[in-house]
Amino acid sequence: MKVPKISGRGIVASVVASVSFAAAAQATTLEITITNTAQIGGFAITPVYSAFHDGNFDAFDAGSAASAGVELIAETGSPGGLPAERLAVSPDSVATVVAAPGSGPPTIDPGETTTATIDVDGSINRYFTFLSMLVPSNDTFLGNDDPLAYSLFDDFGNFSGERVIDVTASLLWDAGTEVNDPLGGPAFVAMQDAADGVAENGVVHGVESFAAFAGVETPLGILDGNLIDFGNDLSQFSVATITIREVSGVVPLPAAGLFGLSGLLGLGGLSVLRRRKKGSQSA
Repeated sequence: MKVPKISGRGIVASVVASVSFAAAAQATTLEITITNTAQIGGFAITPVYSAFHDGNFDAFDAGSAASAGVELIAETGSPGGLPAERLAVSPDSVATVVAAPGSGPPTIDPGETTTATIDVDGSINRYFTFLSMLVPSNDTFLGNDDPLAYSLFDDFGNFSGERVIDVTASLLWDAGTEVNDPLGGPAFVAMQDAADGVAENGVVHGVESFAAFAGVETPLGILDGNLIDFGNDLSQFSVATITIREVSGVVPLPAAGLFGLSGLLGLGGLSVLRRRKKGSQSA
């Protein structure tokens, strides 16, 4: 695909945790570490949107149409539409984006590890949700369908201990918003424009074979067909690991505060929640 050049980490540098509390609270500082477990020639992933909430942030449901925010991250890697959707149902929740490491491409590439920290009040934000785009693809993303799948704190708001999440292909989803076609506008494919995808108008469903993407040229090189084959057991195909651990004691949070998730430009130069694709007036 033809992806406009993005300098450094500007695309995610302005994305920080958004927090809003009505009264004073106590928080635990957590470190989130993302490791892309693929080998060179395998998939990359985009910066990981990491949300801590009360259980009401159900980002998506298999069998239902994707929200505008999920569509945007699934097609371009930009999490810009997710904060509003999260805060609408879980107003005291917090989130951060775990950015790509270094100053290279704005993706977490095979073998790379990156880390971010965030203060979380476990008494009100017990659960963890993550979302990221699998690249290259048309609209494939990784995330947890069940908002209660990852409980990190006990009933008293105490951190339950280090948690390692093995993100396998069983946690990959097709957003159902764009037809899967390596020559039809997938993001991060050489000579392809991500705005040229054909609207699918479907629903979120489990990942499908990526066999057609074997040999496709990406900014990182050629995709190795042997490294992108999910096989028959999706739980055996590792995409990434997410490790969450406490890095300091409880720290006070202000009585009220808002660190805005703003100024985000979508990966591939998109900055709107919905974009026009061939065959449809809206994605």
